[in-house]
Amino acid sequence: MSKKHYLLNVTGFFTQLEERMNADCRPNIANHAKKQYEKYNRQLEALKELG
Repeated sequence: MSKKHYLLNVTGFFTQLEERMNADCRPNIANHAKKQYEKYNRQLEALKELG
């Protein structure tokens, strides 16, 4: 699996996790998921700029 594909999967996971935790009234976990999404999305955007 390429790094780009991995990052796409991870960002998708954290996006879904944030949505589920917001729906379940779990704001702490939702905030953590959002921060993780932002972290991996920065890496993904950097990869897109290179390739």
